Amino acid sequence: MRVPGTARRWAVAASCAPFAAFLVYAWGAIHLYTPDLRETCALAHGGWDRAYGQVTYFPLSRRCNAYQDLVPAYVNPAVVVLLTATALFAGLAVAARRNPRSREEQ
Repeated sequence: MRVPGTARRWAVAASCAPFAAFLVYAWGAIHLYTPDLRETCALAHGGWDRAYGQVTYFPLSRRCNAYQDLVPAYVNPAVVVLLTATALFAGLAVAARRNPRSREEQ
């Protein structure tokens, strides 16, 4: 039995989105680690404050001070959007598969 073209496209998108979310998360996680936090924050991020520096994994964060984070600001929203898109695309694939009109597009 063949899967209609529209359902197939949504299924491919649903399988690619979590991989993209993983890559964005990994990119942000790379920014968490530095050989010398104090030096990196002082040289590249405007200073270091002892009250900060703890690592959190969701959301990804390692702050130098109240204003600067080592993880780029776009990482956490991008991961959430991609994971939400995964669920949406999977739902659209199921809906397209069940839609009798989409079977005519084969």
